[in-house]
Amino acid sequence: MGHMESRRWWPRSGQIGPSRGPGPPLLAFGVLSLLTLAVLPAAGAELTKEWRQCRGDEVRSSEVAIQSCTAIIRSGREKGAKLATAYYSRATARRVEGWYDRAIEDYDQAIRLDPKHAIAYNDRGTAFSHKALPNRAIQDFDQAIRLDPKLASAFNNRGNAYSSRGELDRAIQDYDHAVKLEPKYAFAFNNRGNAYRAKGELDRAIRDFDEAIRVQPTYALAFNNRGNAYSSKGELDRAIQDYDQAIRIDPRDASALNNRGLAYSRKSQPNRAIQDFDQAIRLDPALASAYNNRGNAYSSRGETERAIQDYNEALRLDPKYAFAFNNRGNAYRNLGEVDRAVQDFDQAIRLEPNYALAYNNRGNAYSSRGEMALAIRDYDQAIAIERNYGFAYNNRGHAYRILGELDRAIQDFDQAIRLNPGDVLAFENRGIAYSLKGELDRGIQDFDQAIRLNPSYATAFHHRGSVYSRKGQHDRAIQDFDQAIRLNPMDETVWNSRCFARAITNRLELALADCSQALRMRPEYANALDSRALIYLKLDEIARAIADYDAALRLDPGKAHSLYGRGLAKRKVGDLAGAEADLAAATAQAPRVAEDYSTYGLRP
Repeated sequence: MGHMESRRWWPRSGQIGPSRGPGPPLLAFGVLSLLTLAVLPAAGAELTKEWRQCRGDEVRSSEVAIQSCTAIIRSGREKGAKLATAYYSRATARRVEGWYDRAIEDYDQAIRLDPKHAIAYNDRGTAFSHKALPNRAIQDFDQAIRLDPKLASAFNNRGNAYSSRGELDRAIQDYDHAVKLEPKYAFAFNNRGNAYRAKGELDRAIRDFDEAIRVQPTYALAFNNRGNAYSSKGELDRAIQDYDQAIRIDPRDASALNNRGLAYSRKSQPNRAIQDFDQAIRLDPALASAYNNRGNAYSSRGETERAIQDYNEALRLDPKYAFAFNNRGNAYRNLGEVDRAVQDFDQAIRLEPNYALAYNNRGNAYSSRGEMALAIRDYDQAIAIERNYGFAYNNRGHAYRILGELDRAIQDFDQAIRLNPGDVLAFENRGIAYSLKGELDRGIQDFDQAIRLNPSYATAFHHRGSVYSRKGQHDRAIQDFDQAIRLNPMDETVWNSRCFARAITNRLELALADCSQALRMRPEYANALDSRALIYLKLDEIARAIADYDAALRLDPGKAHSLYGRGLAKRKVGDLAGAEADLAAATAQAPRVAEDYSTYGLRP
């Protein structure tokens, strides 16, 4: 697109994969003493040491409890409900240790011996929940509730199982029942808050977390989850305050550290975020989301290789982690490894077929390969999944613009702006589309708006300057190029644009300095070589002009502007045949190229 060059056609926002939720809803288990006191003498002289250890009265050790309960079971002394108690107690100790299959075997025995053992059904349901078997868990919670309709923990736990199936309204009904039975049931308030947050009802979620904290002021998980709700509302400072409190209560809470790191990432404080992710990983080396999120922070600092190392570790820990595949795909695309990027986006989509962001990002990868039809297909799919996905409209608009379908492009940019009136990139891209249609004033209006929204947005100044240059307002153009360079002095394209504008207005020494700077930054830059050749042509340094045109054409053999300029230069040295060949080739490709050169004061 001539001198209107930009590398920024799609936003990188959205790459940060959120923590996998606020941590799993806390399962409230039946308490050993609730059962054992019903069938055994109260703790005291009548209760043997073996029974006290099995129940956990003397030593809070799962190993000791399992040994003692096993001895009671094997002794053959106990029958019926007492033997059921021993199996139940051993099951609970095994469950605490994470041995869910063996715990379920013992709960089975307790229930066989005592079929009306409501808490055993409840706790077996929690074991099934831990094994990610919510349907089987719900059967047990149903039975526990039939046996004891006032067992609040069974309603709470069944709510968790429904929540894990995505049945949030049914989950909330159960949490409602749990807190009705136990108005100070902090776990149930916390879990209902999670359900409301998942439904997007953030204020209701926060009210429940408030209540959980009021009932239990040292409830670290409720602070963590309220922080997640504030983060979802965009209230990052309030979120960080809650994460701080969760960490004060439990300094080893890796989840709260991970989530606080995410909040710092969203505040564009990657160094502070990385400190939290580092600590989360030290505390929980198997926390895949912390590696993923640290990878995002490294990526935001431009440390793409380190980011990929973290994504690799996240995927080693969790091979089905779609967010990490998506984010690694972005990293590979940033490195120019587009084929590897597409493979990762493919895998993210296989794992999460409704992952709109992965479709959008794969579309970006196809776009960077010039495969616009495939890109548009992916943007279509992203929009079908999320009708209000402004980035996907913006990116699809870019693809249509590349294909020359400018009206369709503008329709997509319009929609992106309707969805987000503060979308700087959409205004910029629509301005480019209008400019390409020749509607230069409408283009300038959009660049004006982009600059109003973000006065530090260098590329918008650059593009607006390019349009002023096309309107022949070169002094106004140079002012914009000046500002773009102040904001981003490392962009060689804007140095070239100012060089070209200065060359046209015969500020040749200043122009030459600009082109030299552009070529120091990017030695094989065809546009800058072409611009410098024009300066040499105007300075009548014909040999240098021809050398630069030759170099530009080696890089871009079909560049009409360079062919025409070289033709003029060859005429000046008497190479008439070479001149006519270059002029004819240039005119065949760009019929108005002679008019362009005439505006520079150069005619055949």
